[in-house]
Amino acid sequence: MRWRYLSFLAFVRCLTPSRRPQHSITWTTADGSRVIDGVQRGELLRTALLRRGFSPHNNNSQLINCRGLGTCGTCAVEVRGDVEPAEASARERLRLSFPPHELRPNLRLACQCTVHGDVVVSKFEGFWGARPTLAPSAVAKTYFGELEYVLDTNSNALEDLGWRLREVSSAVRREVDRALRDGPCEVCNGTEVVGCPNCDGQGYYESYGQQTQCKACRGSGQVVCRACFKGDPWDLDAVRERARRRPD
Repeated sequence: MRWRYLSFLAFVRCLTPSRRPQHSITWTTADGSRVIDGVQRGELLRTALLRRGFSPHNNNSQLINCRGLGTCGTCAVEVRGDVEPAEASARERLRLSFPPHELRPNLRLACQCTVHGDVVVSKFEGFWGARPTLAPSAVAKTYFGELEYVLDTNSNALEDLGWRLREVSSAVRREVDRALRDGPCEVCNGTEVVGCPNCDGQGYYESYGQQTQCKACRGSGQVVCRACFKGDPWDLDAVRERARRRPD
């Protein structure tokens, strides 16, 4: 048992990358600025905003956009700070040179750059975000759920899975360590059930010369071990379900 447990922990540690540094995004609109903390280095700017309830798309463009292809131009924002690539790519320059956009310093597509430091992001008005005035703040709408991020090759879904597995492995480690330290329950030997004291484990008792099914254990002859039962002892359904199980 111990070698399987250790192999599982080694697998999870290999799968799980080290936690990346975190940065902040200062989101600026006509309604003021909001600081978004906890953005991991390497997160796509568009994904980082949407997952935290802020949209780089205005109004109907939240529904009608290219989902990260870099072709629609609706996620255009002004970015000041450390992003990668530091300069707009050829795809970005091509799209941001096409009307109604005008190519200018710090104008980027949120779907084409990743966060590598604290950044200040400003969103401007209009369907394309191309007007000179700041846009009002709006609640992000992700109409297609996780499909909104399907083109995000920087998505940390695998990393999130790794951290969930690490959390599971920590819980498993605590339980195994407890079991190895404490050993099985001395009362029930780890089965969590004991013989019913009402019927001496028979499942029935004699009453006026007739056999009557024991109501305490419902004829199973076993009840939950109160010494180690994991759960609410007053949850009768859970108690009865556990009592129906037999030790191997």
